[in-house]
Amino acid sequence: MTAQKVIVGCCIAGAAILCSGAVNPWEDGKNAVLVEEVYTVKSGDTLWNIAEEYLQKNTGTRRYILEYKSGIEQNNPWLLERHGMIYPGDKLTLTYWVKGDTQ
Repeated sequence: MTAQKVIVGCCIAGAAILCSGAVNPWEDGKNAVLVEEVYTVKSGDTLWNIAEEYLQKNTGTRRYILEYKSGIEQNNPWLLERHGMIYPGDKLTLTYWVKGDTQ
């Protein structure tokens, strides 16, 4: 395995952890709330468009579209089996961080 593959693998794993909500992106842990929503796919939707829409809801941290799209796939393992293909009526679990009180 080349060093480049190891680095790419680590980046993908890190992105998946952040997108799945396992790590709080705020250092103090007091001003972040992880929001989880179920989105129903509509005709004409793509994973990219959905990622763009929900990435805008993520406040307070810098996230990148490819990282967020990868996180959607990690939160919905059946997408990996379908190679990312979505169809109207599919239900996607989406997560994002927002600033707010966690108590």
